[in-house]
Amino acid sequence: MRALTLVGVLAGIALAVMAAAAHIAEDPASAQYVAHPEGAMLAVTFAHADHTEQNCVVCHHNFSDDTGTGLCFDCHKTDPEVAPLIEEQFHDLCRGCHLKQQLAGDEHGPTRSCIDCHQRDLAP
Repeated sequence: MRALTLVGVLAGIALAVMAAAAHIAEDPASAQYVAHPEGAMLAVTFAHADHTEQNCVVCHHNFSDDTGTGLCFDCHKTDPEVAPLIEEQFHDLCRGCHLKQQLAGDEHGPTRSCIDCHQRDLAP
């Protein structure tokens, strides 16, 4: 009987978490969304765990060209010369790599649908 009660409580907690996540995902005023000409879009969160076969310096160029340390957004979001290019740069880098893998017949990430990348990533 205790095991059944525990399963019920855990199921209730799981449902509450999923309901809260769904509520956040449906609220364009949420801080997780970014302005976009076609309507509010979730900001991209990057899952390093999905990219372990890639060479780190492909994205983290700052380690090889000595342009800085830290997160991508430290420069790409705040530097007045780089910030206006952020969407173009990341689309070219990410989607470009995914398309290259797709054309080679390899496993790849999203290539077309915006929502495939612009979503909450529960496993960064």
